[in-house]
Formats: sequence, C-alpha cells, structure tokens
Amino acid sequence: MNVREKVNILMVDDQQGKLLSYEAILAELGENLIKATSAKEALEKLLKNDVAVVLMDVSMPEIDGFELAEIIRQHPRFQKTAIIFVSAVHLTDLDRLKGYQHGAVDYLSVPIVPEVLRAKVKVFAELHRRKLQLERLNNELEERVADRTLELEQKALALQQLNSDLAQKNQELDAIVHTAPDIIFSRQPDGARDYISSRFYEYTGAPPGSAVGLGWLEYVHPEDKERTLSHWMRCVQSGEGYESEYRLRGAERQYRWFRARALPLRDSQGSIVKWYGTCSDIHDSKLLEQSIRDSAIELEHMVDVRTAELRRLSSRLMTMQDEERRRIAREIHDGLGQELAAAKMILDGILSKDSSPSMRQASADASQLVDRAIQQVRTISHLLHPPLLDEVGLVSALHWYLEGLSERSGIGIHLAVDPPDLGRLRSELETAIFRIIQEALTNMFRHSGARNGQVSLTEGEGRIMVTVRDDGKGIEEQVIQLRPDSVGVGIGGMRQRVSELGGSLRLANANPGTIVEVVIPSQRHEPVPAPVTA
Repeated sequence: MNVREKVNILMVDDQQGKLLSYEAILAELGENLIKATSAKEALEKLLKNDVAVVLMDVSMPEIDGFELAEIIRQHPRFQKTAIIFVSAVHLTDLDRLKGYQHGAVDYLSVPIVPEVLRAKVKVFAELHRRKLQLERLNNELEERVADRTLELEQKALALQQLNSDLAQKNQELDAIVHTAPDIIFSRQPDGARDYISSRFYEYTGAPPGSAVGLGWLEYVHPEDKERTLSHWMRCVQSGEGYESEYRLRGAERQYRWFRARALPLRDSQGSIVKWYGTCSDIHDSKLLEQSIRDSAIELEHMVDVRTAELRRLSSRLMTMQDEERRRIAREIHDGLGQELAAAKMILDGILSKDSSPSMRQASADASQLVDRAIQQVRTISHLLHPPLLDEVGLVSALHWYLEGLSERSGIGIHLAVDPPDLGRLRSELETAIFRIIQEALTNMFRHSGARNGQVSLTEGEGRIMVTVRDDGKGIEEQVIQLRPDSVGVGIGGMRQRVSELGGSLRLANANPGTIVEVVIPSQRHEPVPAPVTA
C-alpha cells in the first residue's frame, strides 16, 4: 500500500439526509465513503470491506448504535476498528460513558462541527493506513529475515573467525549506537575525557581539543558543576551507567539544559576499558515541563476557586429553598386555613338556625369535611416548615414530627436526645438537621418496610451526631457506597446539606435494618427566633 492509497469509511444512519451531510463533510479527506441505512446493511458491508472508521448514529430502529457496536466488537476482525458515535438525543455523560463502554473511540453530539468531524475521522483513517503499511512492511521484513538467516547459516563457518576478531569492535559500536547521537564523547577508565565530537565545539565556541580531560567542566554552569562532577566520579568508581542533567554555556554566553548519558565498555575479565556516551539538548523540553507544572498549579487554583463558588451557591440555594417552604407554609396556614375557618363558621351558623332535618344533616356533614380539610391544611403547613422549629427549637419540632409520622405510618419511632437539655442551635443548623431527619424517615417509610425506628441526637466535643436507625430490610451495597448512579434525590439532598455544613454522611446495614449517621460541627451560638403566626 502506498502512502495515499484510500481507506474505507463506513457511515451508518437510517436517515439519508444525515448520510448525505456526512458525505459532504468527509469528501475533502479523499477516502472511500461507504453508506449504510441500517445495522444489517452495515454488518454486510463490514464483512465485505476493510473498514478504517465506522461513523454511526446512536438512535436507529430495530438495532441501535450501541447494540451494533457491541456486535461489531464481538467479531475478532473488528475488535480494533475505530467507532465514532453521533447522537442528537443521547447527550448526557451517562450516554457518553455507555458509548465508550460499547467500544467507541469518540462520541459526538449534534449539531456536528464539520472541521471537528473531519479531523477526528482523518486521525483514525491515517492510523489504519499506517497499520496496514506496518503489516506489509513486517511481512516483507520477515521474508528478508528468513532469507538473511539462511544466508548467514550458509556462511557461518567462514565468518566464525572473523566474528571473533570483530567482537570487540561491535561492542564499542553498540555502546555508541545505543546512546542518543548528539554530542558524542568517550572517556578513559579513570573518567577523563579523551574524545568529544565537533558538535560540542560548535555549540560552546571552545577551541578544538580544549575539552579533553576535565576541560569540559569550564562550560558547565557554576551551580551545576560540583554536583555533575561528583556524580560522574561516583559512577567511575562504581562502574554504574552515568546519567545527569546540567546547563552548558553556549558561544553567545547563553546557557541551555543538556542530558548526558554514558556506558562503560568492559573487557573479558569485566574491567572497564572505556566509557562512551552522548550529551543531548533538552532545553526546550525542560521549559515545557516547567510550563506544564505552572499551568497545573494555576488550574488547580482555578478549580479550588470555582469549587468554593459552587459551594456558596449551593448553600444559598438551600437557604432560599428553606425560606420558600417557610413562606408557602405561612401562606397556606394564614390564607387557605383562614378561608376554611370562615367556611366552618358559616356552616356552624346554619346548624344553629332552625331548618329541616335534611338540611341540618347536610350542614353537619359539610362541617365535618371542612374540619378535616382544616386539619390537613395545618398538617401540610407544618410539614413544609414546622412553626415549632422557629419558636422553641429543633427538639420540640422533632417530637411533634415523630408523633405525627408514627400516627400516620404505624411505625413506632423513638427520639433520644443527649444531653436531655440540649438548647437552641444556629437557625440554619436546626433547619438542616430537621430536613435531614425528615428525609431519612421519609425513606424509611417508603422503602424499608420497618415496624420500628429510632432517632438519636447527640452533642459533644464541638459536633452534633444524628443517627436514624430502623429494623427494615436494609439497603443495597452501591447505595451504601454513595455511587452517583445509585443515589436518589433524597439521599443526594441529605449529602449536599451535610457537605455544606462541613460534616460527613455514612450509610450502613444493621442486620436487620439501616443506619444513617450524620456528623456536623455544632458551632453553637444563640439564634434569633423568627415569629410565626400560629
């Protein structure tokens, strides 16, 4: 295959319009473009052609892109074929992860940027072309090696004596070949240089022959000279390979970084008879490394700043959410509740008047319905934001909430507080703890099948520990590990509140039942209660 021999690119989409647009975008690459309108047709063309890249839509009838990719990967011939997904519907990170799990090398979203698509396809097409070239070259090389091996076997007896004479020369040559061909030098067994290539004199401007012995040290940066020489002498004494980085002064008095490597050449008794090495210019890579380190530090700082901003925003959103629940609770209580109370008074007034028995009975039934509605409005208002939470604090609000939940759900729930005379906490801390316990008990009621539960609230050593435990069926391991794909809205909200307060959340199975444990710094100070109309 020559350098510009075309490779095949398979485009799969059930919509002809998209195939035509892909064809127009990729035409500039000068490759063979093959179109398929279904997964079945795509598989047929894959089996008939050597395809470099498969560009496919995710959403297709019968067999979608993910299933087609999995089928393609199961065939040994296509396990390394480049697959690029294109989707206008499946755009989430989970969709992209699914695409990569099914063997995709890339995942593009619509609208397609033509330049980006061409660039990505071109890379994989070129890789495929080079792979085929390498396979052909390997085959040719294997044939040549076989021929050469046969030839060498035929001449082995004649060359045996010559190989013995050339062994020493080959060892010297190997030492030079296996080091970087930049500034080449050799040294005596005692470490003194006896040869250095002209490249050194061209760079430093030193007089020819002046760098032999230890003259080369004259051009090493003063800060690197002692370190470089001591390291070299240690290697001379130990016989270990030498490698060091130092700065050399150029002809224009500028300094550049170089990396020197040297290997010892030994005789048949193992004694060092020569050192051979090279000295390579690494100045540009050094600057790049420093730039990368500086960029990494700057990026880390930017991430820290953005994380702090996001935390402040999240805290503000939670505070606004709690304030909105408090406002809605007041409006329900003071608006709808008062209207129902007025309706109740009117119905009671009708009952007090003389009327027919049927009218009195209807009025009595309506009055009972209004009573129940008033009670439900009060319950909803209190669940949104218990007035006790603002008026007398967290413990009283929890007693009221647990009694109501036990009555509604039939689950026996006990509250333990230590110390028993736990006072008021910061307003936002009380609200957060109440919401965390409320969410944990809601999950208990909905999912655990428990008959009994316990809530404990403990303060000590500058922290508040909240534990919610039940005797239900427990939770799955992935939920305990708080994996993102397994955590629901409730646990996610609990974790967010705990994080904003600088605390920790732990889930565990109790055999039977579940344990939810939250630890939050208390940071106690006396709050200013907000009055709520009863």
